[in-house]
Amino acid sequence: MKSLRATLLLMLALAGCAPVHKETVKEAPIAEVLQTHTPEVMRIPGVIGTGEGSENGERVFVVFANQRTPELDKQLPHTIGGYTVVVRVVGDVSAPPR
Repeated sequence: MKSLRATLLLMLALAGCAPVHKETVKEAPIAEVLQTHTPEVMRIPGVIGTGEGSENGERVFVVFANQRTPELDKQLPHTIGGYTVVVRVVGDVSAPPR
């Protein structure tokens, strides 16, 4: 009986130590985060734009790049302003001739 009681107490103690799913706190609405952080992101070589998007029902900070490289991945944070950063490769983009 002592063994069962000890096991139950241990299980309860461990359940209290389980990781808690922590929601990321958003700095501001995504439009404001984009306006604030786009200039610094645009200085990263290979980045050609930013925007907002949605993945798995969550708003994300989209970084448009001409190609994905290890250097780009090293320089981009995983989150900006509390929003997950998602890289979308769009290739080379240029304005049409006038």
